[in-house]
Amino acid sequence: MEREELLRSREYWTTKIRLDLYKLLEDHKRANHLTVEQLAQQLGVTKGYVSQILNGDADHKISKLVELALMCGKVPVISYEDTDQYIIDDMRGKQDEDRPVVHLNLETASVKSGGNISIGEDAVF
Repeated sequence: MEREELLRSREYWTTKIRLDLYKLLEDHKRANHLTVEQLAQQLGVTKGYVSQILNGDADHKISKLVELALMCGKVPVISYEDTDQYIIDDMRGKQDEDRPVVHLNLETASVKSGGNISIGEDAVF
């Protein structure tokens, strides 16, 4: 799949949002020295739900994504950009805080049931 085709795919953006949520919760957990169980208690969800997020198995409602972000002391900021311009900027190597680069080792990443993606141990954010 060419990069342009990837950037136009629903799966790419869905996975990116899942990875952003994963990173948010993992960073919050580490910064506050929390176990998965403690994080779940703090967020008011089950340990299993947190595990699903950290394993890339959860598909969330927007309201839940907002709730989890706020519980971690963060606000979700969503912007919409023209697809063609985004691809042009991407080809030019535009990278900034609003456009994190996610590197996945495709040998260890796998698609699970329901289209969820397991990112493996070596994902770099």
